[in-house]
Amino acid sequence: MPRKPRIESSQGLYHVLNRGNYRTSIFESEGAKKSFQQTLFEACEKFSWNLSAYCVMSNHYHLCLGTPQGNLSEGMRWLQATFALRFNRFRRENGHLFQGRFKSLIVEPGKHWRDLVDYIHLNPVRAGMIDGAASGRYPWSSLFDFPKKKSRARFLDCSWMDYDAVLEDSRGGWIRYLNLLAMRASEDPDEIESVDKRMCRGWCIGEEKFKKALAEELSGKKQAPGLEREALAELNSLQWSGLLEACLKVLGKTQNDILRDGKSSGWKKAIASKMRESTSVNSAWLGEKLLMGPGRNVNSMVSYYERGARKKCKSAKTLEGIDLRNP
Repeated sequence: MPRKPRIESSQGLYHVLNRGNYRTSIFESEGAKKSFQQTLFEACEKFSWNLSAYCVMSNHYHLCLGTPQGNLSEGMRWLQATFALRFNRFRRENGHLFQGRFKSLIVEPGKHWRDLVDYIHLNPVRAGMIDGAASGRYPWSSLFDFPKKKSRARFLDCSWMDYDAVLEDSRGGWIRYLNLLAMRASEDPDEIESVDKRMCRGWCIGEEKFKKALAEELSGKKQAPGLEREALAELNSLQWSGLLEACLKVLGKTQNDILRDGKSSGWKKAIASKMRESTSVNSAWLGEKLLMGPGRNVNSMVSYYERGARKKCKSAKTLEGIDLRNP
């Protein structure tokens, strides 16, 4: 089965990460870290990427990338394949180095971008590899490169600093940033797990409004993005929620009407029928959002409705005029 394409755009900002195959420490040696860093820098030049942050750990890496040419997949294929070739040639080994295809999450510009950069820079601190006050001394991180303004690579992008009034790309600005980062370092395992979940799981790092806008943009595409099951479920739910809101608006209904009217109300069955006909929505989701009961009840009600009452239902006739594939 061919792999599904990823979500990519020329304005894309991404958190990209991957682990060594079987979680092996492929970057355990300084030489391996340096080789990956050099290959990453070559990729940034080759594919015109803007690198907002990176960190190479012992068995995984984190990148925050901007892709002005919308070429994330092409560039990542080159980066991982080229590094693997060099690594295996040096070690005289064969086989896959990485766990699989890289994972990528879309990042909302602004606060979430800044939070992600901090998260990446604090990786060595959370792993106990370096103290929070010395985070800028870890050599395999963008935080080691950024303060060297005169010599740093042109693709290193610190414009995320613009979202904090006290930060600037100057010697004093980087000292303030290091101090702020030290204050954000946490040893609380619950807090670390919570941040890891927010930054590394799902398909998007951002507010609900941003996610909904992306979901609406993607809803008209014929091909689904190549996402993990959990992330795809979230994306589907966001798309379906937007279509449900469109149906409610056309019928002049609100959330209060959903709460007030019975589970077998004609207008609810009309919406369920319309959405099942036009989208891949499942009955369990409809049952939850329209308060129509379990999915099997929705199936039964809607099937009976479509065999008879739908022809005379005013709500069904009203909904005939909207195209849920392009609302």
